[in-house]
Amino acid sequence: MCAVLLAGNIQSFSSATAERDEFKAGFNNLKNIRDRLQANYGTLKQQSDQLRTSYNDMQRNLEGLQIKHSNVTATKDRLQAKYSNLQRQKDELQTRFGTLIANRDQLQSNYSSLRRDKDQLQRSYNALSTSKNNIETSYNSLWKEKDQLQSRYNSLLRTKDRSQTNYSSLLADRDKLQDRIERLKVKLRRKILLRVPCKLGWKKFDISCYFISTMKRNWTESRKSCKAQGTDLVVIESREEQVRKRKMLGRLKLCPNSGAGILQEAGFTDRCVSQRFWQIGQPNSYSGNQDCAEIVQDTSVGEWNDDGCFAEQIWICEN
Repeated sequence: MCAVLLAGNIQSFSSATAERDEFKAGFNNLKNIRDRLQANYGTLKQQSDQLRTSYNDMQRNLEGLQIKHSNVTATKDRLQAKYSNLQRQKDELQTRFGTLIANRDQLQSNYSSLRRDKDQLQRSYNALSTSKNNIETSYNSLWKEKDQLQSRYNSLLRTKDRSQTNYSSLLADRDKLQDRIERLKVKLRRKILLRVPCKLGWKKFDISCYFISTMKRNWTESRKSCKAQGTDLVVIESREEQVRKRKMLGRLKLCPNSGAGILQEAGFTDRCVSQRFWQIGQPNSYSGNQDCAEIVQDTSVGEWNDDGCFAEQIWICEN
């Protein structure tokens, strides 16, 4: 509200200042007119004095011209004409003098009005000064409150940063504990599974059991056979498992391979192949129709080759 009052007073002060300048300009204009009239009056007075001097000269000449009547008459007529001209000039000067008197009175009136305006402006200025002092006092008070709030904000920010640091530390500790728990769970599960025997006809490797077929089928039928036994096609998850199965030529169950981009591998989201052992130049999707994988025995580790899903091979089920 103080800001609104100050804006209003400043506007009033600006308006009054403009009005004062306007009156001052008018006063200067009238003063210039008066000065010009005075200059004209001086010129006319000088001319009048010159005419008076001429008149005296003519008067002296009149005494010398009495001898010739005709010349005196002519001189008289000329003097009469000059006299009439001077009379008119006198009347004009009288009129101008009256105008100057009126201008003087108007200037006096304007001066009185400007004096009143100046007094009003002085009072407005004093009121504005009082308002300014009040606003400065309020501003200083608000500035102190702002400093106090800034100090409190900085303190809260430091507290928040400490809390965030503590939270991040607790989060890291929680993740470490969670990871430790998961490792303990895996270790415990591994110990339990190592003691569980495989079904008849299945072979044990680490914690998993494997079934190697004695006949050949395509990829779809191979997987159906594994599914019928409650399992799925084998998933290679380590180098050791790859070496173990290098002589088990059969179908592979693979997770999505965005790098190859040619394997079908759809629907296998339960487990993923963490390591891959492709032959050099494989997978190549020869003829654009090789979307399944098989194990070949070219090396001691055994490598993978992409093949058509319609091709028949022996298969390996994993449980």
